[in-house]
Amino acid sequence: MTAIVRDALLPLFAAPMTGREPMPEQVDQVFSGMAVEVLEEQRRWRRVKTPYRYEGWTLSDSLEEDPARVERWQKGDLALVIPPVATLLSGAHPEEAPVYQLPRGAAVARLGEPDERGWQMVEAANGALGFLLKESLWTLPVRPEEFSDLRESLARAALDFLGVPYRWGGKSAWGIDCSGLASLTYLIHGIAVFRDARLHPDFPIHPIPVEEMAKGDLLYFPGHVALYLGENRYVHATGRKGDEAVVVNSLDPAEPDYRADLAGQILAAGSYF
Repeated sequence: MTAIVRDALLPLFAAPMTGREPMPEQVDQVFSGMAVEVLEEQRRWRRVKTPYRYEGWTLSDSLEEDPARVERWQKGDLALVIPPVATLLSGAHPEEAPVYQLPRGAAVARLGEPDERGWQMVEAANGALGFLLKESLWTLPVRPEEFSDLRESLARAALDFLGVPYRWGGKSAWGIDCSGLASLTYLIHGIAVFRDARLHPDFPIHPIPVEEMAKGDLLYFPGHVALYLGENRYVHATGRKGDEAVVVNSLDPAEPDYRADLAGQILAAGSYF
């Protein structure tokens, strides 16, 4: 069964909560408007699989499971939210009241055409109505071949999250982990990569020699992944005490932001190109 995520940002857990044991680990977050496959039901809990084949448990209250409503949503004029955080406004003017906030990666349905100033009326998956500027939306499905410089676009998208706090299992500007940053950056460009911090043969990131890395490629360390920016620099979400945010570091020991603990443990480099 297909369901649509209703919440702006929905956590997925390693197991359903029972109330009799510690809270299970958050393994991922999925976005409003995303279609997921329901694999298993346990009372109010659902085990779901995402379009990028990651699985986790979430509450049924946060999902639209009615087949007719799911079909209506999927047949809508869907677009992807691109700003790290987008605020739906009650009217077509920047001073209108905020209605709802959506993270990068959420989908909305466009209603009609944008006005002459570029304001587009949209509907969120939970039914909230509001206005966004058309420039903040990319038509779905997004395809990587649509980008004139995909490598540059990937790098810019990852750098948008500089300073965002580290959060295990996070995948938004409210908190993000290393593989969340990498997977979200590729996902909004129409490329599904493995959600965990390692190469996986069933996904389109293939191993390359480290010395052949170019901007936009992925760099793997033990339990960690970063996006390479070129010139020996990389951007990543680090949970190291004292950093705990999205930062840029260098592979060059002569640079002040060199991370010897990472540079000395490179496992692999991966590329989509």
